[in-house]
Amino acid sequence: MKKGYAIIVILAALLVVAAGFQTLNKLNEKKEPQRISTSTESSTPAIDLESQTNNEGAATISVAPRKSANDGWEVEITLDTHSVELNDDLTKVAVLIVDNESYYPITWNGDPPGGHHREGVLIFDTINPTPPSVELKIKGVGGVPERSFKWNRE
Repeated sequence: MKKGYAIIVILAALLVVAAGFQTLNKLNEKKEPQRISTSTESSTPAIDLESQTNNEGAATISVAPRKSANDGWEVEITLDTHSVELNDDLTKVAVLIVDNESYYPITWNGDPPGGHHREGVLIFDTINPTPPSVELKIKGVGGVPERSFKWNRE
């Protein structure tokens, strides 16, 4: 009788373990993510504008703007120097000009202030409709009062 009881306990334990593995397997199944369309998404494809470089003063600045798919603007920026510290907060010294209106950056995703080489992406809010031209101004970096980068899409 003890052997029969032991076999029943072992079978019950195996059943519990099998059920546990089946549950874990279902939880770990990869499901295809669904694309959810929202009203903030644009049917306009991303726009890449030609990069520009300014090497005035003690620092070289290279910029490459792009319009993201959600109508926000992102500007890839690289700063290089061998003579000064790049301590500027780019969210405070950069401005995007569209139709004589100023748009200030929302955030900087990149290297923190300091050092001789920095790079990252300056992010601006949505500008609707997509403008035919934009200008990026950066003030005071590397001893230059103001640098201007202009792009025309037309």
